[in-house]
Amino acid sequence: MNSPEINRTAIAFQKYRPFESIHRFRRAIRTIALLIILGCAGCGGFFEKRSTEMEAARVLKELREIQAKPQMDNPIPDLYLQPPSRLEIKEGVKVFYFTHHHSADYLAQLVREQMDIQALPHGATNQLILYCGDHSQADAVLAYLEKVDVPPVQVNVDCLILERFGDVTMDWETSVFIENFLGENLTLGEKLATFYEGQSGGKHYAVRNGQLFEIDPAQYPGLHYQPGELIALEPAFPGASLRETERANFGGDFGYWINRGKPGHQVRAVLDVLVSRGYLKILLNPTLETVNGKQATVMIRDYTPVEKVKTGLGGASDAYNITEYVWVEDTLTVTPTVYSDGSVGLATSIKIGSRSKPEGVVQRSIITERSIEIAENRVRPGESLIIGGMRKTEKRSVVRGVPFFKDLPLIGYLFSSKDFEEKGTEIFFILTPSISSGGKPFEVATEDIRRKFEKPTLESAQEWNLLEPFEEGSYRQVIEKRAAELETRRVKAEAQREEALQRLQEEKRHFQTAVEEARKLRQEAMTLQEQAAKAQQEAQQAIEAAAAAEQQQKAQQEQTTDLSEAVQKALDEARLKQAQLQQAQQRAAEAEEKARQEEEAVRQIQGELKQFEQQEKESPPPGPETAPSPSLDN
Repeated sequence: MNSPEINRTAIAFQKYRPFESIHRFRRAIRTIALLIILGCAGCGGFFEKRSTEMEAARVLKELREIQAKPQMDNPIPDLYLQPPSRLEIKEGVKVFYFTHHHSADYLAQLVREQMDIQALPHGATNQLILYCGDHSQADAVLAYLEKVDVPPVQVNVDCLILERFGDVTMDWETSVFIENFLGENLTLGEKLATFYEGQSGGKHYAVRNGQLFEIDPAQYPGLHYQPGELIALEPAFPGASLRETERANFGGDFGYWINRGKPGHQVRAVLDVLVSRGYLKILLNPTLETVNGKQATVMIRDYTPVEKVKTGLGGASDAYNITEYVWVEDTLTVTPTVYSDGSVGLATSIKIGSRSKPEGVVQRSIITERSIEIAENRVRPGESLIIGGMRKTEKRSVVRGVPFFKDLPLIGYLFSSKDFEEKGTEIFFILTPSISSGGKPFEVATEDIRRKFEKPTLESAQEWNLLEPFEEGSYRQVIEKRAAELETRRVKAEAQREEALQRLQEEKRHFQTAVEEARKLRQEAMTLQEQAAKAQQEAQQAIEAAAAAEQQQKAQQEQTTDLSEAVQKALDEARLKQAQLQQAQQRAAEAEEKARQEEEAVRQIQGELKQFEQQEKESPPPGPETAPSPSLDN
């Protein structure tokens, strides 16, 4: 027999056997592994779904992230910074000009109109190709472009548009049906009542204004369905439901019904009363950036469904609704003009469309459009200009009823109706132009977007307790307080950023000025380089011309020596010929003197001859003995 001590030892050993626990643990691990293997073999779809969910979560996470581009400061190629170049052609000179601040199309139009020169724009490189007659004309065109192609002024226009709408509507309408009214067989409101007629073939029928039609009993709960029983009653004195059919589904009804289900003695009076108040505010705050003199437009369009009430041949009782789609757009068009005195002229066109403006008792949306056109206004940069303030107030009041009965105290409400509505709208525009300081850096814009889309974070466990039921107000206060603090910090940071942007803009202006001066110096250097090359070419040509002239001079010197000898010989011959000429002249003078003397002698002889002839005429002829014979010596 085992003693009690031995038994207790065995039990204790069995209770505290460590190896048994290890074996159990191993068996459990093997069992779990086997189950996992079986699950993987037969439940692959589950893990596929899980991977799909993980992939979807990863894609959404990546899409929620706002990535910033690592490199945005890519410099412009040096080719586009070169000064204008020229190419001589047969007809003249071609000038290639890279525009700096304006488009090639715009500058080409200016050159064609102002300089009367053929100019072709190259849009892909923003380059002008000019056809000039000579270099002087090319210089004039480049001087003109230097005056015209200057940095334009950029204008920022902040527009604030506010529309307000408010209305108050009150109306009541009365439904009255009285059999035996003021006498036998005199019924009030019979044409507006619907009576149960009976059942035939499992169908229920009713009569209204003498017309038999089928009805659905489920639409008239609580009725006994006795022949001749009143089951429906339209308003005898309708109010706003005349212009809006949906009005009949609103309001609070109170009244009484006597002798219900007793044909010939039923009296039904119902008063439907409705009072409504509403308001609407629409705020638009677009901001536009545009170059001086260029139009900027922002447009928001919605293809909006609009319900319309159509009336059939049966009148108001045969009304139905249809849905039409129309474009509703908000458009702001601004054309700024900056003047030398610092003022900004604004040509503005604004159109505000809306379908949210409630109309009538049922607050049905309608299409509205507010527009304003301004040719030009002058305002100093940073100052606001109110360019429109339109107010409109409408009042409507209509009373309907039975003469005399509608004027009775208290009971007159049962024989009348009233439709009263008062509404007012106001819309105004505020424009604030300013000289733009340029765009924001991409990193700053990205950070602003991230800040707008980030969720509020809870920093302590106590804030989680605020999410408990009935503590939403406290949580909202904490969030609003934190939002106010963050907004204050943001405003301060924005102010600091604006100051930094102004300093950056100033530095940019200085840099732009330096770049412009460098461009001019580079252009002057290129011009001087071209002039130097041209001067060097001219000098080379001059050297060649001088060498040719020197050779020509040597040839001329040799030719001059020969010519000198020839001249000397010619001079000697000329002197000889001159001496001979003098001798000949002397001989000619002697001969001339001798000829003169002979001529004088001839004249003397002719005179004597004339005297002799005269004497012979005057004296008688002598006789032969006495007549003297002429002397031959004389």
